[in-house]
Amino acid sequence: MKSIVVALGLLTGVVQAHVAIDVCGEVVEFKQVPKRAIANDINMLKIMLALDLTANMAGYSGVSAHHKMPDELALTVKDLPEIAPKYPSMENLLNADADFYFAGWNYGMEVGGAVTPSTLAKYDIPTYAIKESCAHVQTRPHISLEDTFYDIDSIGAIFNVSGRAKVLNDGFKQRLAEVELRLAGVPSKSVFVYDSGQDKPFTAGALAVPHAIIAAAGGHNVMANVKQSWTRVSWEAVVETDPEHIVIIDYGQPSAAEKIAFLKRFPATQGVKAVVNDSFTILSYAAATPGIENIDAVELLAKDLYPQRFK
Repeated sequence: MKSIVVALGLLTGVVQAHVAIDVCGEVVEFKQVPKRAIANDINMLKIMLALDLTANMAGYSGVSAHHKMPDELALTVKDLPEIAPKYPSMENLLNADADFYFAGWNYGMEVGGAVTPSTLAKYDIPTYAIKESCAHVQTRPHISLEDTFYDIDSIGAIFNVSGRAKVLNDGFKQRLAEVELRLAGVPSKSVFVYDSGQDKPFTAGALAVPHAIIAAAGGHNVMANVKQSWTRVSWEAVVETDPEHIVIIDYGQPSAAEKIAFLKRFPATQGVKAVVNDSFTILSYAAATPGIENIDAVELLAKDLYPQRFK
């Protein structure tokens, strides 16, 4: 990738990698392989685990306050401490002796907050921000699953495991190609993403990863004209689009079943095509945010939208 530059030292076998990566429009240099990395949120943590990087980690953050850790994942990270149940503070990161922070804007960092790439740089802690989240700090024209592949490639380069990252991404791309082949010629179905909220729904705009998942699954995000990431819209805007299918994001409370029950009893949404036809797909938070489960989400949604193509 043109925006991930690996220094000659890495190519000649020097242990310390030196890579320069475009992170939200800023070129960030990573001068050595991190040994005490912190990953925030379950999707970033899973990328680290998929690349077999637990030995390079000092812990993780932002999981227990929002998610019930699956048994298999809990076993994998049993020797890694959770340094904070929500966003970590600067004190949390310094106490962990962190030398790398893998997070994102609104995924462990807030614009104007105490923990940002610039504040961490004062303590020589480099940061990689998940690419989807860059929509909060720079103008982005679009999003695609190539952004997830970019994240995986970037983490692979930073930790000197580019080969592992390539194998992972090649497998994902092959699966995407198979879905695309099955969906050739299908009419695009309209899809609304319902994360949460009763007064106003919290949903995925054109710059959130479900937009890319929906497109890859042969659908059309009814909020494609909303040039934002995750955001709130009006129920009127949802009803006007009359989506044929609704994706429910499942995490915390209320449960996915409770969200569907709300849509069925809420007067504004009772008559929407998706609700009338009981046409829903439930995606976990980890599948609906940038990470290794995005392709699982594409396959699941595609099968729900076009079951006849997957018999």
